[in-house]
Amino acid sequence: MYNSPVLFDKSITIVNQFTSRNGRRKFVIISDQAGYEKAKVFTTEIADTIAVEFLAIRGVEDSERIKRFILSQRMGTQFYIAAAWINAVMVFKLGVEAGLSEDEIQVVIIGPKRRYVYCMKCFEVTGVEEKAEITECGHCKASLEIGPFYSIVREGYIGYPFIPAGKEEVVGS
Repeated sequence: MYNSPVLFDKSITIVNQFTSRNGRRKFVIISDQAGYEKAKVFTTEIADTIAVEFLAIRGVEDSERIKRFILSQRMGTQFYIAAAWINAVMVFKLGVEAGLSEDEIQVVIIGPKRRYVYCMKCFEVTGVEEKAEITECGHCKASLEIGPFYSIVREGYIGYPFIPAGKEEVVGS
């Protein structure tokens, strides 16, 4: 069964700095205001080597324009996304819907990343801090230990319910 790529906090597409993929015909750099400086630096580094196109985005309201732009690109184009988390996820999803693979996309996240935890008690997804190891489910309020595995199907790390120390329930009272 094939599952489409998903952008998550430890995704292989997230990099600290863009690297040029010289085997590609063209580079497309997509950036929001937060990622503009990173995108601009990379654009100047590669400007003389290969065709480069730049797309500035304002946010979620640009999704239809971004989708049309991605669909208008030729096969073999390398996409670079420099943006805040919410915009990077939106552009990544639009790219995957258009048929891009993880190999064709590099993402630099500006600012904090988000983690999502799938609760094994109520089967809902909750957003948490990037470094969190234990959290409370935003839906059923269960204490969850965040597992090391990311579920592409559930789009979150598996959260295992547990009873915190000092909150054990007395059975038979």
